[in-house]
Amino acid sequence: MNYKLPLLLLITSLLWGQPITGEAQKLEFKKDRIVYTGKVKLTRGEATLRARKVTILLDEEGKPLKLVAEGNVLYLEPGRKATADYAEYDLRKEVIVLRGSAKVEERKNVLEAEEIVYDRRNETLQAKGGEGKVRTIYIEEAQE
Repeated sequence: MNYKLPLLLLITSLLWGQPITGEAQKLEFKKDRIVYTGKVKLTRGEATLRARKVTILLDEEGKPLKLVAEGNVLYLEPGRKATADYAEYDLRKEVIVLRGSAKVEERKNVLEAEEIVYDRRNETLQAKGGEGKVRTIYIEEAQE
C-alpha cells in the first residue's frame, strides 16, 4: 500500500505555500512557539487540521521546526482523512508520527495502528500495533 502521500500531506500541506487560517479559543505566541488551544482549526486551501491543541515550535528566525497536534486530531483534504490522539511533524528530520488510535484513509484504503511513523527523507513507513494489531484494507483500482 502506498501511504506515503497521505502521511506526507498530513501536516506539510498546512505549513508551506498558501496562507494558513487559524482558529482557536486561545492563542499564545512566544519567541520559540505558537500555541493554539481549544477547538483548533488550521486551514490551508482545501486541507484542514483540527485538534484540541496545536503547538508550532519555531527556530531562532521564527521559522517552523516542528508541529505538534494533541487531542482528537483530525486531518481532512479531498480524498484523504487521518485521525489520531497525537500527531507530530519534525520538519528538519522530515518524520511524521501519528499516535493513539492512528488511522489513515485514502479513498477506500485504510491503515490503522497504535502508531504510524513515516520517514519522508528515507521513504520508510512503520506501523505498530501496541497491544492491538496493525490493520489494513486495500482495494485495488479497477483496470481499464
